[in-house]
Amino acid sequence: MRKPIVRNQYQGKFSQVIDLKETKTPKEGWIRVARKALGMSSPQLAKRMGISKSQASQMERMEAEDRITLKQLRRAADALDCDLVYAIVPRKHIAELIRDRAIEKARQRVNKADVQMKFEAQQLSDEKLEELVEIEVDRLIREMPRDLWED
Repeated sequence: MRKPIVRNQYQGKFSQVIDLKETKTPKEGWIRVARKALGMSSPQLAKRMGISKSQASQMERMEAEDRITLKQLRRAADALDCDLVYAIVPRKHIAELIRDRAIEKARQRVNKADVQMKFEAQQLSDEKLEELVEIEVDRLIREMPRDLWED
C-alpha cells in the first residue's frame, strides 16, 4: 500500500516543473545570457569566480557545447547572484507516459498469447484482443510491476 503513495509523491514533483518545458536554453548558454543581462563583462565574472579570464570564457563555451558540469554551473550562478535550477522535465504528463508504456507492454503480452492460441486453433477476434489489451493495461497501471520498463 505504501508504494502507490510514494509513487504519487514523486509524480507530484513533476507538476511543479512542467512549465519549464517551455523554456529553451539559449544557444550561447545561460551564463553568458545572465552575465550580459546584468551588464557584467567576462573579466568581471572571472574575478567574482576567482578564475582567469580565459577560464571564464572557456566555461561559457563549455556550457554552449553541453560540456559543462553542474558544479561549474552552480559556481557561475552563485557568482552571478543567480540560482541554478536543474530538472528533468517529462515530455508528457507522467500518467500518460505510464499509460503509453502499459499499452505497449499489454499489446506485447496479449499478442504473444494470441500467437500461442493460433497454434492451438483458438484464435480470438480483434475486438476480443483489444478488450484483453485494455484489461491488461488497467492491471499494469494498477499494479505497476517491476518489469514494466524492461524491454
